[in-house]
Amino acid sequence: MKKNIIIIVALIAIGLIGRIIPHAYNFTPMTAIALLSAYAFKNKWIAIGLPLLSFWISDLIVNNFIYAGYYENFKIFSPSFLWVYGSILCISIMGRFTLNNANPKTIGLSSVTGSSIFFILTNFGVWATSAMYAKSFIGLIQCYTLAIPFFGGTLLGDLVYSTVLFSSYNLVVSKSTLLHKAQNIN
Repeated sequence: MKKNIIIIVALIAIGLIGRIIPHAYNFTPMTAIALLSAYAFKNKWIAIGLPLLSFWISDLIVNNFIYAGYYENFKIFSPSFLWVYGSILCISIMGRFTLNNANPKTIGLSSVTGSSIFFILTNFGVWATSAMYAKSFIGLIQCYTLAIPFFGGTLLGDLVYSTVLFSSYNLVVSKSTLLHKAQNIN
């Protein structure tokens, strides 16, 4: 249980730091956190709730301190939260099914799929809820087309952070297992 609490706190901190530090558009650890949580936690509520909590805490900081000048009042949720949080939820659920055997191939494919889910859902949300695009098929295509440059940052960030987080997690788990075995020998 202590190990789980450390992992939970670490992933929330990584999510917060990864969204606050200067970064390329959409180059954040949120998909990687959703995937690692889906893999590392047997409890489905922790696995699904942790990435949402991490995103929400980072949203509070980003929206109310970093981008405070854009909003009149304190924001508990970002204006597009349903689409963004919905995509994180879908990525977490997808990770529960695709990462039973976490190896470089399944992690990479899950990461690319997560990037695609985020791109499709959040840009559909932009099209559906903003006045930026005509509410037509042409407007939808225009929205997705203009979002393509942001997809590169999402894809690269998801692959880099997934590699780092899964590698770090596996390293910590393997060292912990070796330490536990060594203690049992004595």
